[in-house]
Amino acid sequence: MASKKGPYLPNLEPLIAAGIDPKTGLPAKATSSAPCDLKENIKHLIRIQDEQDAVNRYTWYNLPDGISGQMLERMLYYKGQLCFFYFKEMDKFYFMPYALDGGIDFYGRFVGVHPIPFSGGTTDEEKKLVAKQATALSMIKLTPTYDVLTVEELIKEGVSALDTRCVLLKDYTEQLSQTIISRQILNDPIIDVESECIPFMRTALLRATGVKGMRVGNQDEQSNVTAANDSMLDAALKGKVNIPIIGQVDFQELNDGAVGKADEFMMALQSLDNFRLSTYGLENGGLFQKRERKIVAEQEMNAGGGSVGLVMQDGLSIRQRFCDIVNSIWGIGIWCDISETASGTDKNLDGELSDQQDQFSGQQGDQPQGGIENV
Repeated sequence: MASKKGPYLPNLEPLIAAGIDPKTGLPAKATSSAPCDLKENIKHLIRIQDEQDAVNRYTWYNLPDGISGQMLERMLYYKGQLCFFYFKEMDKFYFMPYALDGGIDFYGRFVGVHPIPFSGGTTDEEKKLVAKQATALSMIKLTPTYDVLTVEELIKEGVSALDTRCVLLKDYTEQLSQTIISRQILNDPIIDVESECIPFMRTALLRATGVKGMRVGNQDEQSNVTAANDSMLDAALKGKVNIPIIGQVDFQELNDGAVGKADEFMMALQSLDNFRLSTYGLENGGLFQKRERKIVAEQEMNAGGGSVGLVMQDGLSIRQRFCDIVNSIWGIGIWCDISETASGTDKNLDGELSDQQDQFSGQQGDQPQGGIENV
């Protein structure tokens, strides 16, 4: 009996997490195609590492209840920009993505915004709930604040300023547009190329990257070599060394005969990863590293060139400016600084390069405060 359900997109993540191949229904280890997913699996690992590098660059202090520094940086990683506001009906502060809701000023900055949901949902039920949230959030009209407010300005505006104002936070300095591309989207092409290096290295170890074509007589015989090896790039990524070629020649090389060594692929991976780290301003070994033994002076010079201080400072300046504006309006005393792990400096002199992320604003303790006095 045919199913009455219409077309749907199945959720394959539980099957993959359980180690089951969605295509065959068999354990992933038992399927012959399991090694072919090497590139995607490596890409998942690098993407997780990229997110961890992004969310742990900075340490936040005295954030409102319900949000941690890692959660805030994670939202910036996937969305690029957020708005901070006080929701009177919930008596709570929120960080949310936002959309333009009004005009722009002479500098092209938004003069009105409204919050939007962070996620679109995956199931039908979640999508319905998100749609309701989007409708409710669209009714919240907020006025972005771009400068520190004085006590006199707050008194003049009255209590309404606390409920109608918001402060925009961006991951890095925008270009001509007032919206920026998230780090997740920006770094994905680098991660994609990085994920190819290990499969290429694997192929090099199997046959010294000698992906070759075997002669077949006709179209039917082509499948006898292997139906999966449909291109040289695909075969190299999946570790398969034979590609069918229809012709009368006995044997054909698909490259110029040059053999890449396994360490060359790993050096390429290292350079690409250094470039990825440099986009965050994190210390790295530089874009190019010599294979020969380097003297101490060369190592120090290379390390200094790989630490992109201005990139890190750009994000820090934006975050600290954001904290100053927020503190001038609501006086909650939030602050942001470069993490000890990212800076390589033991700032609190506790003998460890580690950070204690502040989770709530209930007790400010001895944490650093903003650059202005709380109102």
